[in-house]
Amino acid sequence: MVHILKTITQKKLSLKIENYNSSKMLSEIIYTETGIEISYNTLRRFFGIVKPVKPSNYTLNALAVFNGFKSYNDFVMNFHLKNRWKEEFHMISLMERPESLLTYIKNNLHSNRDFVPKLTQIVRELMLTKDYNFLLRIFGLDQMNFSRFDFDNVAYFGNCIGPLLKTIDLESVEVKSLILNGNFLDLVITIYVDYENLNSYYGDCIKIIKKHCEREDVSQFCKGVLNLNMYLNNEKENQMFKLKLNSNFHPILKSRVIAQELFYAPKDLTSILNNYDQKFQEGNKINIDYYYEIITTAIVTRNFEVMAWILNKFEPKTKYDNFYKFEHYEHFGLMAMILYKYRQDYNNLNLWLKSISFDNFSRPYETFMLQYVYILKYHNSKANKAFYKTKYEESAEYLYPNFFNEDYLINYFNI
Repeated sequence: MVHILKTITQKKLSLKIENYNSSKMLSEIIYTETGIEISYNTLRRFFGIVKPVKPSNYTLNALAVFNGFKSYNDFVMNFHLKNRWKEEFHMISLMERPESLLTYIKNNLHSNRDFVPKLTQIVRELMLTKDYNFLLRIFGLDQMNFSRFDFDNVAYFGNCIGPLLKTIDLESVEVKSLILNGNFLDLVITIYVDYENLNSYYGDCIKIIKKHCEREDVSQFCKGVLNLNMYLNNEKENQMFKLKLNSNFHPILKSRVIAQELFYAPKDLTSILNNYDQKFQEGNKINIDYYYEIITTAIVTRNFEVMAWILNKFEPKTKYDNFYKFEHYEHFGLMAMILYKYRQDYNNLNLWLKSISFDNFSRPYETFMLQYVYILKYHNSKANKAFYKTKYEESAEYLYPNFFNEDYLINYFNI
């Protein structure tokens, strides 16, 4: 079945995947169509362009979804069933009949547990065709209320739709109505963050929302994002917004709010984190979503104490098949390696270096987090320091050149 998956993928593209360029193209097309991130290096291994390895469940699921299936298991079970295409053709016809499409969404969302990827496909198509008025009608449905979704589906949906914010015209009245819609705020804006473009379209979008939206959770989210932008632009600490934590916030927003403490580095930071941990974790179940933004901020602020505090929460494994949590765990893996390098624990560092590819960061975080990969490899390399320094400097030019300067690179571990 893996061979068939390769064949239908190339047939869909009308292109043989046989080199770097075709692998890169497929990676971009998969992301554009589905919102799923799969690196060109992974695809090169899958198609045997470089030394192949057994494909992970993540890779198989991603390619299956790209080809119109719900998962690799769905592909295995249903590929040979001729009638599986009926649903695809039905949805295409619905896109031309707005009232019928609304009814289709109402009847299937939450009653069909596999419908969220289909909803994602519909919304992405409408974003790309700039049909903002109809998008407003969809996000105005009761079924689109955040409370009706489980958080895994929200994370998947928000991170698939968020990248298309760069295609919108922020001067448009319709666009402003959409990004200020309550359900759109909950399902997209407060889920997706584009660190690479905080100084451009994304930062402008957040500023508009902060100015016009009075909701507490949205206000806290916007302030947290803008605080990070101020920190990276080397603005003064007293210019930053003060945030307040609310138990009703979703997990990633909670982690963003509490992460602000790292900018101020209070003496009782560990106590603050322990109190947060006890208050919001569910018994002994550790949810990485509650730490995601704390991890990011700990890496940025070089707070090795907080990195150690987080590392103690998790079993050190790297196999995660869920799309967004797989990306979150690679994010965690980078933090672990940075901490091991700081501790000069080369046994654990080398174990992680063998198991983490650095190919699967969440796309909006990718360029930003690769700066820390270059920092890690610069300090861990004997023969290639100049190479990693050059990569770091090239990226810094269009990211945050004043923050990612030579001193930050050279003295990152000197705390």
